[in-house]
Amino acid sequence: MRAYVLCGGFGTRLQSVTQGSQKALVSVHGAPFLQAVLCQLAQAGITQVVLCAHYRADQVAEQLPALAQASGLALHLVVEAEPLGTGGALLNALHEHPAAGRYLVLNADTYLDAPAYRLAVQGSGNAILGVQVDERSRYGSLALDEQGALHAINEKGVAGPGLINAGVYAFDAEAFAAAAGHACSLERDLLPTLLRRSAVAVCQYQGRFIDIGTPESFARYSSEFQMSAAQ
Repeated sequence: MRAYVLCGGFGTRLQSVTQGSQKALVSVHGAPFLQAVLCQLAQAGITQVVLCAHYRADQVAEQLPALAQASGLALHLVVEAEPLGTGGALLNALHEHPAAGRYLVLNADTYLDAPAYRLAVQGSGNAILGVQVDERSRYGSLALDEQGALHAINEKGVAGPGLINAGVYAFDAEAFAAAAGHACSLERDLLPTLLRRSAVAVCQYQGRFIDIGTPESFARYSSEFQMSAAQ
């Protein structure tokens, strides 16, 4: 099974840590963060990964052989000539590397344990991974219909506990096969269009979920990673 990993973000909130380098490649105890994500995907049964990059794509290209060796995955790099947003990046990558079957899409700056990806890999049809958190204001929260399928992704800013978008999706090969390439958002443009013609299941995951997008969350990940390695 193939995964498309979105690495195009500028990492603006994490500049004090990245110092202008690629956010997904920020070093955690001597290894790039992206390496940990790729190794989790390999454990979940993914065999091929397409990395979708724009900002500092040269750094991703430079580390591609080492990342492939460390993860055991077949890696491909697709470079966007200009920022295309999460949806545009996926469409661009699907144009260069069309999906032959069901595939995963995920953000490169979020850490989840391998069972989270296994949840998304299992089954059939289109699906989104949701995780329960105590404070959802930083994330888009998921609204479910009466059958427990996805109804909508609400905007960030809703306070309190809730089920949020973990940024991991499984799509059938046909989900966006007919979509023309253009700059757009996966969450705000492609998903609502898909929902109007197809059901999207919600896989609820309970486990570690860390978005390293802020210095505080990156420090938390670094600390937990160190403790896990010591055990």
